[in-house]
Amino acid sequence: MNITQVREQLHRLIDEVDDLYVLNGLYRNLAADKRQREAYEQEQAKKQARPRNRHAD
Repeated sequence: MNITQVREQLHRLIDEVDDLYVLNGLYRNLAADKRQREAYEQEQAKKQARPRNRHAD
């Protein structure tokens, strides 16, 4: 392999690592969003399941 081929291969590897880094970040963000949404939905379900106390005025 000559130096040009080595550089090209190195740039391809760097691009792949960058892509993986970005995809991992996206996955972490989506997973966190999903956990937050599920927690919110559970909280809303708990609120709806509670009987409402109505005070007679």
